Amino acid sequence: MAKSILKYAFSTALAFGLLYWAFSTSHIEWQDIYTSLKQANYSWVGISVGIALFSHLLRALRWEQLLATMGYFPGTTRTISAVMIGYFANFIIPRMGEVSRCGSLQKTASIPFEKSFGTVITERIVDLLSLLILVAITFLVEWEPIQAFLFPNVALPSTYLILTLLVSALIVFRIIYIKKDTLFARWDSFSTETKIGKLVLGWVSGIRSIQHLDSPWTFISYTIGIWIAYFASTYTILLAFPISENLSLRAGLTILVMGTFGMATPTQGGIGAYHKLVIAALGFYLIPLKESTVLATFFHGTQMATILLLGGLSFIITLLLPQIDATNKQ
Repeated sequence: MAKSILKYAFSTALAFGLLYWAFSTSHIEWQDIYTSLKQANYSWVGISVGIALFSHLLRALRWEQLLATMGYFPGTTRTISAVMIGYFANFIIPRMGEVSRCGSLQKTASIPFEKSFGTVITERIVDLLSLLILVAITFLVEWEPIQAFLFPNVALPSTYLILTLLVSALIVFRIIYIKKDTLFARWDSFSTETKIGKLVLGWVSGIRSIQHLDSPWTFISYTIGIWIAYFASTYTILLAFPISENLSLRAGLTILVMGTFGMATPTQGGIGAYHKLVIAALGFYLIPLKESTVLATFFHGTQMATILLLGGLSFIITLLLPQIDATNKQ
């Protein structure tokens, strides 16, 4: 109990510390926020929220596929309600979302917690790999503004970056091929004799479980669709403000990646960390600090309001839903 309280206190302090840092360095005032809110085009805000909701639906459908491999069919109403409850929980206690969504399905569909939790771990591994791919793409397509922001005194064309990465990858693959027997032997020892190795092996097994899906390509399509929806939601909300409406699609990709890292930090709903990282991303594109802070605050506030509202409604829905046996296909 004491350890949990300390973790919660740390995450809360970190969130508000980062938030204070973001606001204090930008010298933002309430009048600045009020002026920006008056200038916003709320049609684009509504479209952004709608696309975000669609991404949550795709996540629920993808989760259903993983549950189906174990013979559980809870139905979309129960899975999307559980997903929204998970998002809601993360705004209260960091990392509580995965536990909450699995607990929700245990209550409404009689799915054992440990089994649904295994599918959530698989989802998280897939999402991590997807994010790493997006990071690589972002560095390739937006190298110049990132370089100008992070390394203003270094002139390294993106072509050199691509060639360096390709050559490095070829060298690594060549070394792995030459040393494959030794590496496999060490992997066997590492994955069976160490705690971290067993954890990594579990991740690998989780990824490989995708091959047991009835339609792996549908799962991949859902994953791609989720990230496209994330991107579209991010970009359309940029269109809602005069100062950011002319930013490119590539800028939207950079902001998505930075915002995703912010949301993944151990704070309630990414509070503070999201603001700092998105402000930095907007700085890549010469958006003034004060305006960047207003935009980051609005972006995060929109997500938080949507999740808290729908997560709360989903919690009420789960209380009203009758418990079913999910082994019987609905």
